[in-house]
Amino acid sequence: MDQHPQVIVVGAGPAGSATAYHLARAGVSTLLIDKSAFPRDKVCGDGLSPRAQQALIELGLLDAVAAEAHSATRIRFRAPGGAEAETAITGDGALPNRTLVLPRRRFDHLLQRQALAAGARFCVGHVRALCPGGGVELEGERLPARLVVIATGAALSLIKHTPLTPRGPVHSIAARCYLPAMPSPGPDLRFFFDHLPLPGYAWLFPTGPNSANLGYWYSGSGGVNAASMLSRLLREHPALARLGANGQRASAIAGYPIRSDFLSAPTRAAGLIAVGEAAGLVNPFTGEGIDYALESAALAAATIVDALRQAPAEGPLPAAALAGYSRDLRGRFRALFLLMRLAQRYAFTPWVFDRLFGRGAQGQTLVDTLIQVCFGAAPPQRVLAPIELIRLLGSRPGPPVSRDG
Repeated sequence: MDQHPQVIVVGAGPAGSATAYHLARAGVSTLLIDKSAFPRDKVCGDGLSPRAQQALIELGLLDAVAAEAHSATRIRFRAPGGAEAETAITGDGALPNRTLVLPRRRFDHLLQRQALAAGARFCVGHVRALCPGGGVELEGERLPARLVVIATGAALSLIKHTPLTPRGPVHSIAARCYLPAMPSPGPDLRFFFDHLPLPGYAWLFPTGPNSANLGYWYSGSGGVNAASMLSRLLREHPALARLGANGQRASAIAGYPIRSDFLSAPTRAAGLIAVGEAAGLVNPFTGEGIDYALESAALAAATIVDALRQAPAEGPLPAAALAGYSRDLRGRFRALFLLMRLAQRYAFTPWVFDRLFGRGAQGQTLVDTLIQVCFGAAPPQRVLAPIELIRLLGSRPGPPVSRDG
C-alpha cells in the first residue's frame, strides 16, 4: 500500500461496507478488505426489513436497492399445528411499509461500490492475524492502522486470543437454497413452524415472480443439521415439497452459522471494534441481522471519527476512546435483545405458536405488534401488553387451515 490507512475494515458484508462508507464520507482514510472479489455470494435469507431500509436511506442506496428487489407488504405464518395467520408489514409511520428481498450477491456489491464511491479503498486478501501494535497481517505483509474494524460475521478465527473473543457458545445454524423456477410463490414472505424441530422455522422469501429464497434456521441445542433438515423439508413438507412439483431443481443447499450473542459479546478493545454479526447483532428470535449491521456501522463510524480527533496522534486507539460505541449499542439494542432472547427461550414452542397464530381476528393485535417490535416499528415493551398476553394464555390452539400450500 502506498499510504497506510487510519482504519482497516475486515469483511465487506453489510456491516463492513457500511462502516467504510461512513468513515470515508467523514474524511477518514479507510481500507476495506475482503477475502473474495465482488460480486460474490453470501448465504442469507436476503430480507431487508423496514429498519434496514431506513439505514439504506442514510447510505444513499434505498432507491437503487428497491429498484432491483422484490417488495413484500405481508407476512404469512403456519403454526406447528397447522393454523395460519398473516399480518401487514407496517413501519408505524416512521419506516417503510414493506420488506425488500434482494440476494446478497447483488446487495453486498451495491454496498461495497457505495463505500468505494465515498472514498474507501478496497483490496482482496485473507487477513490471517491482527498485529499487536495495531493493524493486520495481510498475505504475509503487515499493514498498520490506528483501528481495525472486525466485520467478519460469525467467523471467530481472527478474534481468538483477543479481548473480542466471545464468552461461551455463540452459534446457531441455518441453511439456504434458491428456487430459480417454480410455480408463483406469491408476493408475501412466509414462515413455517410445522413439520420441523423447534426452536426454528423455515422461510420462503420470493425473489421474483417465479423464484424464491428458501431456508431453515435452528437455534436450539438438539444437534440438528440445518442443511439436512432443509433437504428433508423440500422432499416431505406438505407445502414446501410442492414447490418442486414442476420438476425444477433447487440450487445447492448451503449451511452457515449465525451469532446472536450481543447481550454478552465484547464489542471494543484497544485498536479494535466489532460491528454487525461480529458483535453478536443477530436477532435471537427471528435470525435477522442486516438492519442491526447497518445501524451498528453508523454508530461505530461516529465513535471512530470522534476518537481519531481526540486521541493522541499515534498508536492504536485506546479502548476508553471507543467506550461511546458500546454505550450506544446498549442504548439502542439491549431492551429489544433481552425481549427477543426471552421469547426464543420460553415462547418458541408449539403451545405458544398454535395459540398466537390460531385465534384469527382475536389474536391479530398481538401478531401485528410482535412483527412491529421485531422490525423496529414499535418499542419492545409494547408486546408485553397484559391484556393481550392474558388472552393468549387463556386461549385454545387454532385448528389447521386448508390453503393453497
